[in-house]
Amino acid sequence: MHYSKQRQVNESIPAKSGMADEMRISKDAKINDIGLRFNIANAKSEAVSVKLESPDGTQVSLLKKAAHKGKHLSKSIDGKDLKKFLGLKSKGVWKLHVKDSSGKALLSNWTLYMELPNPKKSALMIPDNDKKGLESKYYCSHAGNVSGLKARVDIAHAYVADLKVSLTSPSGKSKLLHNKEGGSKANLKKSYSKKDLADFKGEKAKGFWTLTVHDTAPRDAGRLKSWGLMIEAD
Repeated sequence: MHYSKQRQVNESIPAKSGMADEMRISKDAKINDIGLRFNIANAKSEAVSVKLESPDGTQVSLLKKAAHKGKHLSKSIDGKDLKKFLGLKSKGVWKLHVKDSSGKALLSNWTLYMELPNPKKSALMIPDNDKKGLESKYYCSHAGNVSGLKARVDIAHAYVADLKVSLTSPSGKSKLLHNKEGGSKANLKKSYSKKDLADFKGEKAKGFWTLTVHDTAPRDAGRLKSWGLMIEAD
């Protein structure tokens, strides 16, 4: 199963020294697969370099002053480029080293996605009455087209009728799993069968699958305890 954690940073990157932002992972397991996403604002083309460092000191260069379009640099890195981390322990302090020679960039946020042997425990709370909601991602490294898909969701919340939950494939196809049903019941713990998710049959399996949770009412905040996918591809 998988685990994800996000760091909201919103700090300027010093021009001379750069920065090493730290994220502490409490889950202790061997990494079967790993993904990373980072967002850098006001990033001048070819001025930014990025490295990821694991708790044991292993480092991988992710971006070496590569050109990009626009002022906002948003990039996802998959397990192929992070293969040096496969088999390492997840627990400890991970560091994202960012340098910007222009002195104008700002590290907005970064997220780690890990596929681990044990069920994922999300470290993210669901934003209360927020239009963007919570996004939690799962990276599937298997190529091929989806022939069958199952999912399970475990959300702690006082009123499940406040929640909207959707699943989106790597291509952007989305399906609403839960649409404010349940009245005054607490906690959403549900499994979805191949029949429930038949709309995804034929989709490309490889890439980031996204679970989005919206809490549509103020007060009574909740959290995503765990979720998982079983993807069959041919």
